[in-house]
Amino acid sequence: MSTPKFTVAICGGGIGGLIAAIAISRLSSGKKDIRIDIYEAAREFTEIGAGVAMFLRPWGVMKTLGLKQELAKISEVPKIENKPRVGFELHKSDQATRSESFYEIMVTMGILTFHRAEFLMCLAEQLDSATTSKHFSKRLISYTLPPDWSPSSPITLNFKDGTTATCDVLIGADGIHSATRHTLLGLAANDAEADGSDEGRKSAETLRGMVDPVWSGSVAYRAVIPRERLEKLNPNHRAMRTAQNYMGKNKHLIVFPLSQGRLINVVAFCSWPEKEGTIFEGKTVEERSKAELLEQYVGWEEEVQQVLQCMDSPSLWAINALKGLPISSHSRVALVGDATHAMTPHQGSGAGQAIEDAYILASILAHPLTTLASIPAALKVYETVRLPHANDVQRRSRENGKLYEFADPRFADLNLGGGTISSEPDPQTLWKLGDAIFENWKWAWTTDIEDDRKKAIALLEERVSGEK
Repeated sequence: MSTPKFTVAICGGGIGGLIAAIAISRLSSGKKDIRIDIYEAAREFTEIGAGVAMFLRPWGVMKTLGLKQELAKISEVPKIENKPRVGFELHKSDQATRSESFYEIMVTMGILTFHRAEFLMCLAEQLDSATTSKHFSKRLISYTLPPDWSPSSPITLNFKDGTTATCDVLIGADGIHSATRHTLLGLAANDAEADGSDEGRKSAETLRGMVDPVWSGSVAYRAVIPRERLEKLNPNHRAMRTAQNYMGKNKHLIVFPLSQGRLINVVAFCSWPEKEGTIFEGKTVEERSKAELLEQYVGWEEEVQQVLQCMDSPSLWAINALKGLPISSHSRVALVGDATHAMTPHQGSGAGQAIEDAYILASILAHPLTTLASIPAALKVYETVRLPHANDVQRRSRENGKLYEFADPRFADLNLGGGTISSEPDPQTLWKLGDAIFENWKWAWTTDIEDDRKKAIALLEERVSGEK
């Protein structure tokens, strides 16, 4: 390629990092004037976890980037996308009798589901070798900004293996334990307290207190099971056709088909609300026994028991999250995805928010007004547009988790007692609870990411043009 207008380093080769690389390359395809280097800590692109859910809003990004055809090979994409479909069926399931759905979450297009590893491999195949280089076994531990007297000099990346690299723009896509975030918030804190004011010191203290994630108070037992195994236990199991949410006091299970129905993804949550905001004691991911899992759901309905019987070696995940960050950029560095707003999974939108981050950031970087000199201002436009929305989704996801587990104070009249519902709750109250979940979630299919892109470009033109 010709001499680039600037170089971009993406640290982290997960969903957010790969979408950022694809989007920058394709949105600047006319000139191909941005060189991209992806630094991945592992020896290859790989993802832990199983399912990826996608709603209409991030699906719009996939279509704009020309990824629909390839992704349709690994998911079931409806021919008519603007038609409402059942996204989730909600059940009260912490009793032995079979539940009927008390609410159906109707979603425009429905929910597309992908096997996470298949999804990531599909993205990796779409990288443009003319603009993008891949570097494996490169775990970032910190970065160094250029001195004040040479602001256009490169950023230096420091890797765990002792090597270094340079770039003009750094995108931290390195997940919930992001080294990029650690350095970024530390540098921003230093800037805040540089004037010696009490306000600056308080701001610096706040920033440093947000570096590390905290425990949500929940854990999740995860597994992917073959459809055939569940089908043998129950040929009519509802999770084989539609995503199910089996709900109970301080517990719930999300079960839905993957890989065009060949697999079933299971995530079984257990929560201790009083422990939210503490630090989880133990490994954040480890294998647990089926016996332990079954003990958690004694007395729950038969469909739940059938799913659990198929989970021979469940893994236990501590569900950690970040506090809502006040910034997602500093100088020529920006954060995307879990590095900036790691959230609970109760709206199935963690991957979608990483995709949206990457798309808006790429749209800004690829814009002709974005030059080496204007990058800091351009990244603040990204922060202004994306961070409030992502933090709001983070908040809504937490709220959904409370609703799923009958822990929302608005529904205290569900007559909770002894860890389960002590008497059959009023159907009208359950319907209102379902409606609260729907209202809290409908942004994912009733709003359009293109509106945010237009806002970002207009703001970029206003701010950057004004500096000239």
